[in-house]
Amino acid sequence: MRTHHTVDNTDWLKTAAIILVVVEHIGYFFIEDADWWSAFGRLAAPPFFFLLGYAKTRNVPLHWIWLGVILTLLDSWNTDWAWVAPNILLSLALIRVARPHVQILMKHHGWAAFALLVSVLFAVLPITGNIVDYGAEGWLWALFGLCQRMYVDGTAQSGEPPARAIPENLHLMRLLACFVAAVGYVWQEQMEFSFSQIHFAAVILGVGVLSLCLCLFQRGPSRIQPPESIAGALRFMGRRTLEIYAIQLAGSELIIKLVPDLAP
Repeated sequence: MRTHHTVDNTDWLKTAAIILVVVEHIGYFFIEDADWWSAFGRLAAPPFFFLLGYAKTRNVPLHWIWLGVILTLLDSWNTDWAWVAPNILLSLALIRVARPHVQILMKHHGWAAFALLVSVLFAVLPITGNIVDYGAEGWLWALFGLCQRMYVDGTAQSGEPPARAIPENLHLMRLLACFVAAVGYVWQEQMEFSFSQIHFAAVILGVGVLSLCLCLFQRGPSRIQPPESIAGALRFMGRRTLEIYAIQLAGSELIIKLVPDLAP
């Protein structure tokens, strides 16, 4: 049973993700040669999209919208008001609105719906990055999260071995969703950042390890319960992840705007 002091698996995942966000932003805003910072920072976004697909919550918090608009304007302000892709918070809001409808579609049409969604998202990968932050890459990770949640729920309800119990081979579907999301993500990030061979190898390895961890993910109390001094920090970061992200990004944008000499 979960108690007030319990650390959830989600807390660990969100804490790792927000630390990687900070790594990415420090490299982007303040480091001249930031290839390694960027390589590790590539692992920050997938967990957010995955967890959004995994969650059952349907409401979109209003602060996601206004924070997303503010962060988008700050980004554009720092690039002389050029067009920038709307902030990731707005992408997350769109996915949360779409998620229930995608789940209904998959429950009714199974593999046909899955194949259609994957085909469309993969086809539009090259053109969606300028329309929404992370483009169709984020939607593929969210689809993987949804498939993982359906698989976990189906296993828990049936009480039978997954290979025989899960309808429409959800155990295979979520693995395929993971593979497509990982391949699409690595491909698009390499197109954007043009990593050297060693940095690209690190990205591939990192995304591979992350994908394996997400395939094993189930929401619930963690088997590892750290001391309360650490647990409190994990719970705080796990429950205030997006607010921490917004404050850190806005602060970096303002520092660079007000003190441009700090920019690489």
